[in-house]
Amino acid sequence: MNSKSAKNRIPAVMLLVLCTALAFLIANILALESKTEASVDVILPAAATDAVLRTAVPAAPTPAPTLAPLLADTGSETTPPPYPFWSEGMLFTGDSYRSPTLSVDVTVTNDAKTFGRRVIYYVADVRVADVTQIRTEAYTGDFARARHGDVEKMARRVDALIAISGDYCGFRKDSLIIRNGEVYRTMHNKNDDVCLLLRNGEMKTIPAAKVDMDAILDMDPWQAWEFGPSLLDANGRAYASFRDNYISPRNPRCCLGYMEPGHYCFVVVDGRQAVSHGLTLVELAQLMESLGCRSAYNLDGGASAHMYWKNDILNSPSGGGREMSDIIYIAKEPYPASRFFCGKEGRSE
Repeated sequence: MNSKSAKNRIPAVMLLVLCTALAFLIANILALESKTEASVDVILPAAATDAVLRTAVPAAPTPAPTLAPLLADTGSETTPPPYPFWSEGMLFTGDSYRSPTLSVDVTVTNDAKTFGRRVIYYVADVRVADVTQIRTEAYTGDFARARHGDVEKMARRVDALIAISGDYCGFRKDSLIIRNGEVYRTMHNKNDDVCLLLRNGEMKTIPAAKVDMDAILDMDPWQAWEFGPSLLDANGRAYASFRDNYISPRNPRCCLGYMEPGHYCFVVVDGRQAVSHGLTLVELAQLMESLGCRSAYNLDGGASAHMYWKNDILNSPSGGGREMSDIIYIAKEPYPASRFFCGKEGRSE
């Protein structure tokens, strides 16, 4: 063999060696992949894979969750909660209560349009067959010398169906106090309108300048409150303005409204909060007119504004609320007729 022939065979040999090495490498790669697939099947079987998927992607709940009424951004919406509530064997369906002598319907309204800013307010529409079911309670039991205490505790103590804060009679020493048919005090602050709930079921508001104590007692009031002001005129129209004082600007509110004998409403407005800015007195008057009231009276608001319903405080009082000396509440049963002894009998006190 000459050197030239040997040189011609070298590329062929190198090509054969290279092909053999490449074939060996490919065979090893395929074997490794096959081994890896078998290992995965052993370590993570199909059942385990399904379990991981079920945890990561839970099934949709039934029924699907919805926004809470107070968070639903729908402009203006009235939405009574749909759930039933049991209390001592009595069924509240949604936010309604019925008995042979009374009915109560409570609604929560989240309004972002009417007053130019968001306001949440609570309305209890109340119908009673006997006016004695509209009662008051003092924290100490004595309205003339009432100290202040927790609204919820007062309401629970008297087994109130629903309750709101009153006129904070314990804060002042010169206001008229007639409660549950009893005359506690016949003084009057010349700057305050007076609200009377009469035994015949009528509710009257008297301007501060026209308060006459003898005339009031002759009307035989079941309750008399002094805070104010009155919000509607004699025709049930909202007053366009009020005396400029510290309670006129936008605040949390508590109000008592009157449609006709036996038909009333309790109204509480949340305020001083990002979700509810409260109402001015002018706006509160407009609200009470829109509810169909013939007469309406402003009670102690601000941090005092509370509504108790279903054994709890329903609204969100400003700053967590403050203690009060008295509440207005609805009792589940009327008083006996002998409870009425106001009127002229009250003059002896």
